[in-house]
Amino acid sequence: MKRVIIVAGDKSGDLYGGFLSKKLREKCSSLEIISFGGDNLFKYSHYQIINLVNYSTIGLFEIVFYIKKFINLLKKTVEEIEKIKPDLIILIDFPDFNLRLAKILNKKFPLFYYVSPQVWAWRKKRINLIKKYIDRMIVVFEFEKEFYEKEKVDVFYFGHPLLEIVKKINPQVKEIISFLPGSRKNEIKRHLPVMEKAKKILEKELKGYSFRIIRPPHIEEEFYKNLKTTMNIVEHNYSLLEESKFIIASSGTTTLEIALLEVPFLIIYRVNPLTWFILKKLVKTNFIGMVNILASKKIVEELLQKKACPEKIAQLTLNYLKDEKKYSQLKENLKEIKTLLSPHNATENLANFIIDYLSS
Repeated sequence: MKRVIIVAGDKSGDLYGGFLSKKLREKCSSLEIISFGGDNLFKYSHYQIINLVNYSTIGLFEIVFYIKKFINLLKKTVEEIEKIKPDLIILIDFPDFNLRLAKILNKKFPLFYYVSPQVWAWRKKRINLIKKYIDRMIVVFEFEKEFYEKEKVDVFYFGHPLLEIVKKINPQVKEIISFLPGSRKNEIKRHLPVMEKAKKILEKELKGYSFRIIRPPHIEEEFYKNLKTTMNIVEHNYSLLEESKFIIASSGTTTLEIALLEVPFLIIYRVNPLTWFILKKLVKTNFIGMVNILASKKIVEELLQKKACPEKIAQLTLNYLKDEKKYSQLKENLKEIKTLLSPHNATENLANFIIDYLSS
């Protein structure tokens, strides 16, 4: 029996890892899949050793407060992997953890990296770790394949898994503004107070509208209530996103999901000021939102740091809702994203690739 370990510490990586695990088990029932991940990987792997999603953090400065826990997690993960002696390890995103893990394991086991670190945007020197310790790089954006080919890395592109995961059902659109403050608690703490104030401005202008928070399943409802929100809190699903008239979202994978559902939205993001100061010097892209990066132009408004203030959020939201032509144009522009993430069946084809590799 072949053994595969999947390691994912982010919400999106856990989503992709769970879907990949499901496909692998459908295609090869004799394959044993062990995970270090979150709820999705727990559901579709044979067993999970550590829920890494519970420990995910954000920011260069913030990680200092978690460094001891981070080191202990890394040590525990290495110990467990060495006991299992897998035939293949698949690392998904989560680069600060996974690249260190790859370095410590030092080619003891075959390593695939799925969902590349954004080395094309910042901290490009990480490419040297990838070249030295990663056997195959599987990217989810076509431009990344071109980047890695220039760097002489063994790279593969099958498309983006969200094309298989996100399905439009075309519900009736309601007069609802949805807020997505993030998938990590640090993000939510920064974004929710700003969103709450924006909501108070909007509700004065949008009579008859309702306002709600859409939370990821791994963040408990009580956490939001402790932050004194006045909004209704609902658990994430795509129908709730799709029925929204407009969405204000923290930057992240969820913005691609919203784009694929063709719901008009804007992006906000705030980090620790020290983190922002460093990022401005290191990051080499014009945009933070992947929708805009993929399109190489601004499709969706981005409000960052001090610009992500209640007044600006409310103003931009109202600009779209009170101008039908502008609103419709944004919906139309979002249709481009599906093409930029093609071809379809990325996870299906990746699963076949992995099984072929294990069989060879």
